[in-house]
Amino acid sequence: MHASSGRSFDGLFARAQSGDKDAWEELFRECYPKVIRVVRRRLNQPMRSLYDSADFASDVWRSLLAKSDRFDFPNIGSLLAFLEKAATQKVIDEHRKLHSQKRDQTRTMSLDANVEGLSVGMQVPSTDPTPSQYAVANESFQRVNERLDDTHRRVLEMAREGYATREISDSVGWSVRQVQRALKKLGDAWLSDERPRS
Repeated sequence: MHASSGRSFDGLFARAQSGDKDAWEELFRECYPKVIRVVRRRLNQPMRSLYDSADFASDVWRSLLAKSDRFDFPNIGSLLAFLEKAATQKVIDEHRKLHSQKRDQTRTMSLDANVEGLSVGMQVPSTDPTPSQYAVANESFQRVNERLDDTHRRVLEMAREGYATREISDSVGWSVRQVQRALKKLGDAWLSDERPRS
């Protein structure tokens, strides 16, 4: 069916409201592509990079389905006019949300962008420890390490070098669970700077 045969669409929305799935499918096939076109015309370039036209069109269609009992569209033209207005309004609302001061799209900047012609870029704080944090950690490690027997010292050094618990247990002849318990005690001792119990 085509929009030119407007009479064939008369009463279609009423049938859809009464639960006729075929009527809903027919309305969808006729109206959804037109709603997509309206959304595409309304989306500016920055918004196109953030949103898909189909998302807006689907939102409009979902709204219609959720509130269909509140409407009465005698013909396809009145339904299309409503859907186009709803789609336009959804795009406008999203545009306003994006350009509110909190989310102003013009305020976003790439971390490596040129600032006023200077290729400076913003420095992202590192999650790596600072040199002073390394020094404090090494001092604590040395204090704890000095108080350990050879086996515990070997477990701690292998863990610090990144060996897996299974590899450490094979190396020192302990079970995996023993290694895990020892590492927990060593970690607690390192944090509290107390002598670990074996």
